Amino acid sequence: MARKPTRGKASNRQVTKSPLPDGLINEAPIAYPVADTSITALQVYHNPDRKPSDDGPWDQEADKVAWLDEETGLGCIMLRQPNGTISGYVGIGPEHPLFGFEADAVPVDVSNVVHGGVTYGKACEVNRFAREAYGKPRQERYTVCHVTRVRLVQEYRTVQTTKDEFDHEDLWWLGFDTDHPGDLIPAGHRNVRRRGDVYRDQSYVYGQCVELARRLKSLANAAEQHSDGGKQPQLPPPHDNVGGAA
Repeated sequence: MARKPTRGKASNRQVTKSPLPDGLINEAPIAYPVADTSITALQVYHNPDRKPSDDGPWDQEADKVAWLDEETGLGCIMLRQPNGTISGYVGIGPEHPLFGFEADAVPVDVSNVVHGGVTYGKACEVNRFAREAYGKPRQERYTVCHVTRVRLVQEYRTVQTTKDEFDHEDLWWLGFDTDHPGDLIPAGHRNVRRRGDVYRDQSYVYGQCVELARRLKSLANAAEQHSDGGKQPQLPPPHDNVGGAA
């Protein structure tokens, strides 16, 4: 079942906060090293309340990184969850054949591209809430939303919605988790570490995001060719998706 990233409880560990709002460490695109390469990150956030209290590879990682994949042009996000794991997301536009598909409706040949299968299928988070925050303002460092500009979304009473900012164009985000059997869960109520569990670090999640972006782009290209008179791309019925890859 799809999971919505939610804000976890603050850690007891004392962490020096960034001087920029909400842990934002860049006011302009910056080079971000990951997986033996470097990407142009449009958003890089540190979320001290989601950083595991124990020392580990996560100490050297940001907690949200958003970028545009160079090969496909699709927006991608890596976001740390309250349990310390990192989830990955790829955004597609209204013209994409899978736009609006919930996680359990994504065809198997797409879902199985990523670790554990696609578990998230939702619209940009900012667009899914009322304009007023009702005492619970959405903060950019936790949202799965547009990545083409940095938005310091604190409260809808003072900031435009994503829909307003992006000329009423929405994105649909497909994503995956890294808290499946065999994955190391660094924090949270499931902090039971078994021998052999593997922490899925940012390099791993980055690679999975890229693979998903390429598969989604390939599907979009096939659909475009069909619209130009080519062969109809074949999509398995949504109910065929009964699980993802381990």
